[in-house]
Amino acid sequence: MLVRLWGVFFLLLLGVGVGVVAFSGMGVAPVVFKAPTILSYLAMTPYDAGLLMGRVFVKANMFLNLLAVVLFLDVLVLFAIKRLKSVPLVLVLAHILNIAFIFLFSLYYTPAILKAQAQGRFYTTTKEFMELHAQSELLFKALFVLLCFSFLYRAFTLIPKPPR
Repeated sequence: MLVRLWGVFFLLLLGVGVGVVAFSGMGVAPVVFKAPTILSYLAMTPYDAGLLMGRVFVKANMFLNLLAVVLFLDVLVLFAIKRLKSVPLVLVLAHILNIAFIFLFSLYYTPAILKAQAQGRFYTTTKEFMELHAQSELLFKALFVLLCFSFLYRAFTLIPKPPR
């Protein structure tokens, strides 16, 4: 019973994590960067929009870092409840990659982008910044796919097998 409760709690947090990644990347970012076309009187530059998105990602990273800890705990739970040979290694690998991607995004890319923004508008137009930003976007998309995979795989492990 306790294991099933953990599974439900874990899926809830993982689902929220998928939502945070999806909404910040596919919901908030397009609106923030297109704000001047939505509100024509708004004099906001792409640099200003980037500053706002930086704040959004700082908040999102707080939850994602918590999720990374919960993903690690789920790996421990999987090893505790199953014999070593029956632990779904593909799920464990996905969890470990999710943890790595979360920490790479929140502890490397976000601070690097915020530091670049702090250096001023000009620095955010450099080739180095553009490459850094493109890498962070690619990582965020990969994180989204992996979180979805972990969610679906873990959800199917909670469904009881039919009796034979």
